Amino acid sequence: MRGGGVVSAGSRWQRRGPAARSGSWPGGKHLLAEALYAQGRLDEAQQLAKEAEALALPDDFDAQVRWRAASAKLLARRGQFPAARRLAEDALALIPPTSYGVLKAQTLMAKAEVNQLAGARDEAVASLREALQIAEDRHVPPLAEQARAALASLTGQPGDKPA
Repeated sequence: MRGGGVVSAGSRWQRRGPAARSGSWPGGKHLLAEALYAQGRLDEAQQLAKEAEALALPDDFDAQVRWRAASAKLLARRGQFPAARRLAEDALALIPPTSYGVLKAQTLMAKAEVNQLAGARDEAVASLREALQIAEDRHVPPLAEQARAALASLTGQPGDKPA
């Protein structure tokens, strides 16, 4: 990111006011929503995902992607599969195609979970394989291990590698 982008982002953050500067930023809300989701505290996670959505600036694609990915998983857990799948696709569509590989891999893993919950196993496996390939290409071992573990749980093959 160029220096101007950092300054611009900082200026936008400052304009958000004291609430934003005291921790009410979309990234923080997203991280808490994901933690609560992992603990099975879905109602609290949903509230934080909504707060992340409300705080996300329209031109902040990272925040826009992350609240959508979290919300898609929450919708799928509630059996709202068509809406969950649309939201996961919308999240992926916001990611620039030539960069932000880690964000794309994380979003593909969210999409895989949505598809798994919706009963679309083959689509889930395809998303996980793509996420694994990106994580390996970008040399992000923890993300690659998460993708491998998720693949193994779906395919029954430990250490599943991308096709």
